[in-house]
Amino acid sequence: MPRKRSPCTVNGVNYKSEGSAAKALGIYVTVLRCRLRSSNFPEYISRHHPKKYRRKKFIPCSVAGVNYVSTGLASRDLKVSVALLKSRLASLDYPDYVCTDIPKKPRKYGYTANGRKYRTLQEVANVEGLTRERIRQKMNDPSYTEYRRL
Repeated sequence: MPRKRSPCTVNGVNYKSEGSAAKALGIYVTVLRCRLRSSNFPEYISRHHPKKYRRKKFIPCSVAGVNYVSTGLASRDLKVSVALLKSRLASLDYPDYVCTDIPKKPRKYGYTANGRKYRTLQEVANVEGLTRERIRQKMNDPSYTEYRRL
């Protein structure tokens, strides 16, 4: 049974297979396939290996007027984790935290109890001083209209 050939184009030259392209370029087939998938080699084209675009390594941000080259440097300087910093950059509650790559998102609320909005059932339980199961029971009971899921 003959092998399946995967045609590709490198620097404007069309090759019948990846093997012939690798031989002509003097590289291994595995190296050629990595280059075909990499966004760093736009002149290597194959319909069998779509390009994989990597995320940015450095995301610049600004906190309280201080500009940082990356979120990693900002988190080290502020002594918070990168995850916490990114959540603050995305939160409307922190207007001093600004990043063009991370858009601000409104908080998602899932529950209301006594006119207040809460994100999690555990928050409702902590404020009300009840268990989560009791809060669930109240939300399912039509006589408790002040406890609702959004």
